Amino acid sequence: MFVFVQGSINLITKALAAVGCKMQLLPDPTAVHYHLPDGLSVRVHRKFEDFLVELTGYFPHEKEGISQFYNECWKVFNSLNSLELKSLEEPLYLFGQFFKKPLECLTLAYYLPQNAGDIARKYIKDPNLLCFIDAECFIVSTVNALQTPMINASMVLCDRHFGGINYPVGGVGGIAKNLAKGLVDYGGTISYKANVTDIILENEKAVGVRLSDGRQFYAKKIISNATRWDTFGKLLRTEKLPPEEKNFQRLYVKAPSFLSIHMGVKEEVLPLDTDCHHFVLEDDWARLEEPYGSIFLSIPTVLDSSLAPEGHHILHIFTSAWIDDWKGLSQKDYNIKKEAVADEIVNRLEKTLFPGLKEAITFKEVQVV
Repeated sequence: MFVFVQGSINLITKALAAVGCKMQLLPDPTAVHYHLPDGLSVRVHRKFEDFLVELTGYFPHEKEGISQFYNECWKVFNSLNSLELKSLEEPLYLFGQFFKKPLECLTLAYYLPQNAGDIARKYIKDPNLLCFIDAECFIVSTVNALQTPMINASMVLCDRHFGGINYPVGGVGGIAKNLAKGLVDYGGTISYKANVTDIILENEKAVGVRLSDGRQFYAKKIISNATRWDTFGKLLRTEKLPPEEKNFQRLYVKAPSFLSIHMGVKEEVLPLDTDCHHFVLEDDWARLEEPYGSIFLSIPTVLDSSLAPEGHHILHIFTSAWIDDWKGLSQKDYNIKKEAVADEIVNRLEKTLFPGLKEAITFKEVQVV
């Protein structure tokens, strides 16, 4: 899902604006459509009030609790949105922001050590509704609400309503193309097929990078777009890790990998009112965080039919998987396992959402990333 709004926390919007680029956008009326155990089918509508009405319809006895929990999310979001957001983990930056926005910074300081699950339990008692909050947080962080920082949850759960989900015309690949064009237009240079193997340090400060072909580049600022784990686990040697990073890696668990399925299907298999984004956990709440338990589904052609040949839709399906489950397999066994897992995922979608899905497939590609 890609959001383009006017707030300060949306990094895609800020990055494009920084290089003078704009994209034509298509508004998505539903951020995500949940398909959950016990027939719980909830659409997260673009308008926050419409979402509250739909969720409360399933849990009328928790009307007040639902409102109180999401109001706390908005309190955090509004504080974040008032700041020129850069990093909540950089003390000097936060110290400087405090003198500009003291009340907002104090609000964030209060919520910084708290998780969304504990906040939800202050107001909500229904176990199925708490499971729904877990699903909301799982989309944010791939862990349940008790393991999702309240600030992270609030950023996503409110940003989707603040300006709504807006999809770029021509597909999400246009984001990278526009950023690249903008960087070049502003005088930058992009080196493609340039594999960075090391971050060069001098006096415990990053001053450059070394490529696999031996070339070295130096700059006043070094920015890593690799994951935090790869930046500090591969590009920097473990013995060079700063103490705060060692503490972070001790406290936080790596997110899972994903099994990804790209499919082309005949358009008649999808009902006319099909939403773009779906989250499927149809049978058992206990499977939320298990490998292959939850299914994420995106159908961009619902919003932009030009992305696929006439009479077809694109389905991007992904589910959590641990890479260790795939290590040590021969190429043959690896391919067999990929197809077996993908077939089971497609079977579940056929049973839950789209009868006849398997027969409607015209293209399928499976990856573990």
